[in-house]
Amino acid sequence: MKKIIFIILLQFFYTLSIAGETKKIITNLTLERAIEIALKENSQVKIAKFEIEKSESKLIESYSSLIPNLSGEGSYIRNIKKPVFFLPDFFGGTGQVRPIEIGSRNSYSAQLKIGVPIFVGQVYTGIVMSKLGLELTKISYEETLAQIRLNVTKAFLDVLLTRETEKFVKESYENAIRNLENARKLNSAGLISDFDYLSAQVEVEKIKPNVLQAEYTYQTALNFLKALLNLSAEDSIEVNGNIQSLFVNRTMPSINEYVVENTFSLKILSLQKQIADKNIMLQRWGHFPSFVAFGNYQVQTQAEDFNFNNYKWVKSAAVGLSLSVPIFSGFGIKSKVEQAEIQSKQLEETINFTRKQLDIAITNTRNRILTGLEKIDAQKLNKEKARRSYEIAEIRFREGMSTQLEVSNANLNLLSAELGYAQAIYDYLVAQAELEFYLNQSTK
Repeated sequence: MKKIIFIILLQFFYTLSIAGETKKIITNLTLERAIEIALKENSQVKIAKFEIEKSESKLIESYSSLIPNLSGEGSYIRNIKKPVFFLPDFFGGTGQVRPIEIGSRNSYSAQLKIGVPIFVGQVYTGIVMSKLGLELTKISYEETLAQIRLNVTKAFLDVLLTRETEKFVKESYENAIRNLENARKLNSAGLISDFDYLSAQVEVEKIKPNVLQAEYTYQTALNFLKALLNLSAEDSIEVNGNIQSLFVNRTMPSINEYVVENTFSLKILSLQKQIADKNIMLQRWGHFPSFVAFGNYQVQTQAEDFNFNNYKWVKSAAVGLSLSVPIFSGFGIKSKVEQAEIQSKQLEETINFTRKQLDIAITNTRNRILTGLEKIDAQKLNKEKARRSYEIAEIRFREGMSTQLEVSNANLNLLSAELGYAQAIYDYLVAQAELEFYLNQSTK
């Protein structure tokens, strides 16, 4: 029994030691550092890289169809019953046919074949499509990098905002506790009513759930950022800075008439349209002949025994041309061409629709930035006034010149103003990051 307990404890401490070794701790994490880690460790980035490698391999495969192919074959046949052919009974006069055995019990053959495509239209179109496919995966990879950068920026800002929210809510809670202590003293001195003292107690209890919710929201935002950095929930990160420190660039990025065309979405759709157009030609090649040169070299022998030294090997060789002309395929090629043409038309409509949607989205994002700048100025002024108002209300309450309700309202207004200012900066920074994504600037 003691031995079993010892083994269990040993396994327990071993598990703890392993967990301690694998836990990652990242301190002083800035936005730039977070983006750098995500672009290196995020699984979506790794998957996109594999897609590029796969497209490169597919392009090599397409080129291989133009290279002469060489193959070798070998066979051994043991004739349990020898094959026969039939001849008329010329000498017996019976009018019957007689089976004549041919060959030997053992048959060996070896063959070397070579094929050289001279004209196969599908191959050339397939190479062009593979090149376009490789270019498409590279642009998709760039889009993935830009999207990860945008997602990390948003997640990082979420962490800063929720941390600021937690800070402000706790400050409001501390204000309420300090106010409750003042109310207790004033009530003991008979300067305020029991109702005001009770109201101060209610105010503290009312804010306490908000503190718990703010802590939970902050931890949730922190875990989401960890996921983007390919970290586990047990890993520890310490985010540096505050949301106000990132509000340094108040300029509007320049937007020209080619902005929409330069977005990742339209670039990808444009390449998909080119591939679809090439697919039409690929299917049409099914109506055209293909021309292939071939050659083979063969050695063979037959024998009744396994005395390999006495075998006589016969050699033969041939070269030729093969022309394959499609005549009728049950309208299959025609249907494939029609499907490819429909797909091309669908992509054309998708491009037109997406172009309009992107134009609206970019315009709305630009307007959000302009509005955000105005909101920041207004919220900053509101925050300063709310803080001054709370300080006056607190002094008035201590001197018995105001009620608990006035202090409570001032505290609530201060919390709302501080959160509003932080939220305004957050909205501006998110809109700015989204506009950079649309402008294809986030990976430059």
